[in-house]
Amino acid sequence: MEEWLRAGAGELMDLTILRNVSPKIESKNLYLQRQRYKGAGLMDSSPTESRRNLALEHSFWYSTDYELLKERHGYWMGREVYVPDDFNATLGRTANKQVFEGLTTGILRIVAVVLGCLISSVPYGNNQTCAPKLLQEMKSKTSPVEAFNTRIQDLISYVGNIGLIEKLSCCFLSVQGPIDENPKIAAFLQNATAALQGLCQLCFAVNGRSWSIFDNSHQDPTGFTVALAATDLVGVLHMLYCILFHGTIADASAASPKESYVENTIQVALHSLRLFNSFAVLDLPAFQSIVGAEGLSLAFRHIVNSLLWHCSQHTCEALLHEVIICVGYFTVNHPDNQVIVQSGRHPTVLQKLCQLPFQYFSDPRLIKVLFPTLIAACYNNPQNKIILEQEMSSILLATFIQDFTQNSNQADRQLSQQKEKIFLFQDYLELANRFPRQTWEEARQFFLKKEKK
Repeated sequence: MEEWLRAGAGELMDLTILRNVSPKIESKNLYLQRQRYKGAGLMDSSPTESRRNLALEHSFWYSTDYELLKERHGYWMGREVYVPDDFNATLGRTANKQVFEGLTTGILRIVAVVLGCLISSVPYGNNQTCAPKLLQEMKSKTSPVEAFNTRIQDLISYVGNIGLIEKLSCCFLSVQGPIDENPKIAAFLQNATAALQGLCQLCFAVNGRSWSIFDNSHQDPTGFTVALAATDLVGVLHMLYCILFHGTIADASAASPKESYVENTIQVALHSLRLFNSFAVLDLPAFQSIVGAEGLSLAFRHIVNSLLWHCSQHTCEALLHEVIICVGYFTVNHPDNQVIVQSGRHPTVLQKLCQLPFQYFSDPRLIKVLFPTLIAACYNNPQNKIILEQEMSSILLATFIQDFTQNSNQADRQLSQQKEKIFLFQDYLELANRFPRQTWEEARQFFLKKEKK
């Protein structure tokens, strides 16, 4: 973690004002720095905004306040990501190329690390693991959990209110071709998606909702999920399609994958899939609605098909697992999306999942990754079940559900003896977080039943 922070800080160092400069030199440097930004179109030139920027600049570098540090990250990102005046006319597909230089990427990298620290510091009940300074400032009238959650909700709301989501969407939509020979753009995309993933996880942790991802009664007071939905997942799906197929979603019907992808492209795809899965955990109906929309669903199917093919030719276990999990979230309890994974050119997405290496049907660790997705894609869909049975026996899925039910009952008895249940984000591999527990028995019966072919 320290290495990441040093790397990000190094990219910022040549544009920052160090603490030991005199006020006169500092003011001159700030003025010259702002003139440089104005010439590049990176900041508002209004007097009021300039005074506010100067105040923030001074207070940040002469303060050790942790909260101001987080606000400063959001402020820099909001200022650096330039959106042109003709944003509506260009459908948001124009971005200043300087955005993809090291400064913005370094800020995004630091923000991703800070968000990771905050996620690991989320307090649960009596488990007060949040930052010491935050706890020190808590008032006796408010519990540490409530105070911590309120501060984090304010932080997430601030990110949305400064328009960062819309500006990042503009950047993602501006990428409409390969990034094989553009490491700076690839680094920007990786760190931007990592920061968005951290915001999704943090938003899930502090919104005071049920830990079940299938609980649709929750509300998001930060407005973060609304912002992501309004921008079609910040344009990440569109960007991913373009870098994989070197074209736009409008040409999705003629898409054909490359023979192989370079490491930069694979890393961007991995971070993008992690963002999709984190958003699915945060708001599953919104994720299914966005990705299942006309046009985007076709692009999603092509992306998954292409990545599954790549993973069959190269060793990319982390990427393969994220793809498998994402298909599960896409199809669970959603008949229309179940149809999408069994349509198109053969082998279809569903067929490719059923044709994965033998280890995914014999190794308990890999079975835990694949089988919940097959259950989600085929439950209550006789046609998908027939396709599945051409490659494997559906009784295997029924047995998996039965075994998981027994193990889950034992785990529940252990948890009932504990006062608090701490949700870990790696728990999304568990069947309960990928297929609703209340339908386990019905699903088991469905996969035991013989279908008429």
